Amino acid sequence: MLRLCILLLSLYCFSAQASPLWVEAEGSATIINGDLGNARRSAVAQASELAALQAAAYISTTTEIQGGILQMDNLRMSSLGRLSNVEVIDERIQGTILKVRIRAEVSVDQGCPDGRAEVAYRKSLGFTAFPIQHPQQAATGALQNAATELPNLLARRLSHETGLHTILATHLSLHPNLQQAPTRQLADGTLTQATAHSETTQVHFLISGVIRDLSQANPIGPREPNVVTDLYRRLDYASQHHLRQFALDLFIHDALTGQLMFQQHYQTQGRWNAREKPLGFASAGFWQEDYGQAVERLIRQMSQEISEQLRCQAFSARITQTEGNRVWINAGSLSGLKPGDRLSVYRRQTHYDTLHQPYSELQNARVTLTLDQVEASFASGTLNTQTASSVNIQRDDWVRSH
Repeated sequence: MLRLCILLLSLYCFSAQASPLWVEAEGSATIINGDLGNARRSAVAQASELAALQAAAYISTTTEIQGGILQMDNLRMSSLGRLSNVEVIDERIQGTILKVRIRAEVSVDQGCPDGRAEVAYRKSLGFTAFPIQHPQQAATGALQNAATELPNLLARRLSHETGLHTILATHLSLHPNLQQAPTRQLADGTLTQATAHSETTQVHFLISGVIRDLSQANPIGPREPNVVTDLYRRLDYASQHHLRQFALDLFIHDALTGQLMFQQHYQTQGRWNAREKPLGFASAGFWQEDYGQAVERLIRQMSQEISEQLRCQAFSARITQTEGNRVWINAGSLSGLKPGDRLSVYRRQTHYDTLHQPYSELQNARVTLTLDQVEASFASGTLNTQTASSVNIQRDDWVRSH
């Protein structure tokens, strides 16, 4: 069999140091029920994807020829560029179609910090609830749904990233004590609860958070009315008196071991002129507020940093069965696996801390699994040893990409 691999790389004036490039692109979206805000976001998202592809894209064509007959011809395009400083430079409406033109700064991914290439396999992210530490602050504007809508928005953004698969589990909260969050080591019970709903697409990472602050500079509350002051503040919509905070802590845990991998505090503010209108978080009216636009920029930053943290992390899968030297795992072609792939085998060991709480540790077994049968959601292969039992490999152990 002859395999011909053709790689065309177009980097449009990029230097070896990945210097940024400004590009322009156009996107469009249908205006549904007069909702211009949602149409604008969809059009900008489409234009952003086109900008990234325009700036740095590759076409990988793999062709297999056997006996002079074409057996396979796969075409794949993937963006190598990351966008920042996106601005709309033109916007027009044609009938029910909104068209926007954006200008964005694009830089090319240069692989992982240690020089390794990015992991090609698809990793699953589980998004749990982002509870509000001070629920009374969410009353103004009816922003209580931020606890579930914020992780939903992050999951939706990251679902478009190459190599990431997002799963919503916003009915779960990983942090029973919000004041003391994060938990540096999730207990096995918490991990089981968070991942039990997803056997076929095993969650590799758990994304959680706590919304710390939704306070206003001058909250509306019971007081003696002052006609002059109230009228002035209502008319002076750009005043600092209308500022409202949005702050949260974001956490990423390894779903295999429960260990905290990443935490970051995010904070922004914007003018809140809706007063006591029950807009709800992430509604059309919310996004029209200066406060909503500030939150949207923060969500964009958060999604970029989550992607940056996880794109170079190893891919993992759980061992579901062993028989002799044959091993089955709960990941397959949907995760990017293919026959011939080699994965390292890890034993999962349970330890107990000083409070007798269990936690997991992965120990490299120094054994390799080579896949020879790959289905959509599972795969199997053979170990480079006589039997799995001879090296104490069993169900619920793990494999990881090299």
